Amino acid sequence: MTMIDLHNDALLKLPPEQLLPYLRQAKIAGFDEIWLSVWTTELTDPLATIRAKKNILTSITGDPAYPICRLHIEDAGFLTPDNLDQLVALQPHSVGLTWNHDNNLAGGAHGHGQITPFGRQVIQKLEAANIQIDTAHLNRRSFWQFARLTTRPLVCTHTAFNAVCPHPRNLTNRQVRAIIKSQGMIGLALVPQFLTKTPTSCDIYDLLKHISYAKQHFNSAIIHWGTDFYGTDHLPAHLQSYDAIRYLFNTRIIGHSVLHQPIIAYQIGKPTAARRLLITAGMHAREWIGALTLQTWLNHAPTIPADTCLTAVVCCNPDGVKLATGQPLHLAKRRRKFLIHANRNNTDFSLWKANLRGVDLNVNFDAGWGQGRSNLTMIAPANYIGPEPHSEPENRALLRLIRNYRPTTSLAIHTKGNVIYYSRLEDQQTAEQLGKLTGYSAELSDASYGGLTDYLALRCQVPSFTVELGDDSLKHPIGKENLTDLLPKLDQIINYFLIGE
Repeated sequence: MTMIDLHNDALLKLPPEQLLPYLRQAKIAGFDEIWLSVWTTELTDPLATIRAKKNILTSITGDPAYPICRLHIEDAGFLTPDNLDQLVALQPHSVGLTWNHDNNLAGGAHGHGQITPFGRQVIQKLEAANIQIDTAHLNRRSFWQFARLTTRPLVCTHTAFNAVCPHPRNLTNRQVRAIIKSQGMIGLALVPQFLTKTPTSCDIYDLLKHISYAKQHFNSAIIHWGTDFYGTDHLPAHLQSYDAIRYLFNTRIIGHSVLHQPIIAYQIGKPTAARRLLITAGMHAREWIGALTLQTWLNHAPTIPADTCLTAVVCCNPDGVKLATGQPLHLAKRRRKFLIHANRNNTDFSLWKANLRGVDLNVNFDAGWGQGRSNLTMIAPANYIGPEPHSEPENRALLRLIRNYRPTTSLAIHTKGNVIYYSRLEDQQTAEQLGKLTGYSAELSDASYGGLTDYLALRCQVPSFTVELGDDSLKHPIGKENLTDLLPKLDQIINYFLIGE
């Protein structure tokens, strides 16, 4: 899939000595094309700025180290009959008629105006010069007026879906269908106000709701990025670079947690590939560093061999991780009281392992369920097996993924101990090879029951391994300061399976 960002403001915000390395890094991250915007609303001499910025892009045109960089103008309200030809002569790739408010050309998203007679002249002139009109900031009235005027594909460079989060800048389903019918393009923005009604806590889950909605209801082939990098004051948590979003269109929600948070599977490669690697992390809440390590690895993942698919569930226990790290959970008073009681009347949940029902997810699978030495039959911060196997929504989501994906190898990322556990004797050789590679010990987990690795190995006959990252001298919860030590080991282990055993 060609990776395109239809809206990025770095051209205006970064000096050339910072812009060019930034664009090179975008190419390394897999982006093939970026529309770089010049926002004119607050410029004193828009044409001079546009000319200077165009010269920068012209200097790198054709250089394979950079993505294709297209010049985009945001807010053409500075145009007059006297300077219109000057803009056309500069040949920007695309032009947005307005910003958020009404101007002399059309109605903005937060206004009530319509396309003016001069606006119609501008549209005609620009389209005759093969310059694309961007509908991103038009209000609904102006959008439909323009849709009736143009014969070109409709493009909305940075927006989201109004059905998921109502906002004047978001597209209605009717608008989306019109863009699809015209064979146009939509850029999904990373603007928190477009993604959620609670923008101060916007994160990947809010973004994935829009991606999932697009996949479910529309031809998602027309959906690209419209990041608005450098053009918005805030971005969703942990989504501030091209590396962080490069695989998000290849994600899907496989289920939900107790508190109905999405459980996300990233997928790199074709799921029909002969070799299908499943990687999981964040099963135990206090071991959130494993989830962060896997996410960091994914952000810089190498090219996957053609015969291989990698599916990663970065955080199997999103509720627990939020609880253990002190993030807002909006718990009902009754549930908070229940959790404090389960935590031995302690309000510090940093060592909590279970989900929000007090079930340890990694002893809840139907593989020797309830036979572990440390298993508990009562609600607790750790080791409670649950009322029955697979009682928890998080584990049922993983089972559905396993059934559909049919992994040929599984890695479960945990901390700590510098150990690689395996559950079948036939997997011993692989575990020992991994041990030689990493310096970790390889151990048969003959006392382990009810874990994901146990289930995959013993029930599904899939070569499966639990990797305990980090030296045993470390104390839970292992912090971010240890990420640089854990990441190289994880990289060695994953690449072992990617390159071939």
